Amino acid sequence: MRLLRAATSRGATVASAVASRRGPADTAYADILAPGVEVVRDGSILIDRDWMPAGVTSQFIEDAKTYHERYFDRLDFTELVDYCLGLAAIDRTQSLRVLDIGSGSGASVLAACRLLPRAHILASDISPQLLRMLAAFVDTRDDLRGRITAFCFDLHRRFFRPESFDVVIGAAILHHLLDPRAALANVAASLRPGGKIILVEPLESGSLVLVAMFARVLGALAEVGDGDGRIAQLMKAMRLDIQSRLGPPVEKPWTRQLDDKWVFDRPYLAQLAADLGLSKVEVHPAQSDLSNVYENAFMGLLADSGLSHVQVPQRVIDSVRMFDRGIAEDLKGELCPTGVIVFTR
Repeated sequence: MRLLRAATSRGATVASAVASRRGPADTAYADILAPGVEVVRDGSILIDRDWMPAGVTSQFIEDAKTYHERYFDRLDFTELVDYCLGLAAIDRTQSLRVLDIGSGSGASVLAACRLLPRAHILASDISPQLLRMLAAFVDTRDDLRGRITAFCFDLHRRFFRPESFDVVIGAAILHHLLDPRAALANVAASLRPGGKIILVEPLESGSLVLVAMFARVLGALAEVGDGDGRIAQLMKAMRLDIQSRLGPPVEKPWTRQLDDKWVFDRPYLAQLAADLGLSKVEVHPAQSDLSNVYENAFMGLLADSGLSHVQVPQRVIDSVRMFDRGIAEDLKGELCPTGVIVFTR
């Protein structure tokens, strides 16, 4: 949730390095790959022969290790994925083929593996560096080997054959993509009839509440004489960040320099479902307990930004809590900053 430099020349260098290691095509998964798609084995992962890190910021490529260390253990993905599977009414007793998109180093994949004991999970990401971390961990575990396969490719490309998957899971991926509609069209095509796509994504209505809350925090910081401190700088940056992502996902001059590129609203998601031939879409709050949703968002942002150790003035805390106290519980469900989006084919 910060403005980051784009992976331009260094990204091209990474792509060249990966290309130099590519050998003969691996045919083990030819039955599910779309016509014309070839993958090559790079250690324990499979990489699209035509892979390029288009539109990807450097934190997912060259700085992947830092990204993994910062975020892998911060969120309880088991709790989140468990909640999402419940909302989507997934039968956990079935033998399922699951595609996890934007898997990174595997937090959501490992959670799904625990919660869907009979599933085979295909992990996917555009970052070979992050996928190698997942594959290395899987190789150390007898209970995971044979249940998880890692593919590196770009979701904007039609990669899998139609009707290959029962469930698709994406924990914070769609808002990173240059063209969410094109990527979701490819994902939807790979879904079997009745299958579910489960996404966790930022919502525009809740993000606008955060913009207002950050403004209130800036006012409180000014009152206590800290209007130019680190928290104030973060609040200013986040307001600009959210404002840069508002509206339908149409590429702007600055889009490629953003890590988080979009926020989504319900009308856009409903139209997206209709355009892609999906039977319905449901949008739920990303947590069942909304009593402190805005305070949790604020404190989580400080943690993500390396400011969890900074003393927060009580006046700031009171300003944040005003939003949790002043907005009714049922309305918070419409104004939650993050949502669980369930598409059904």
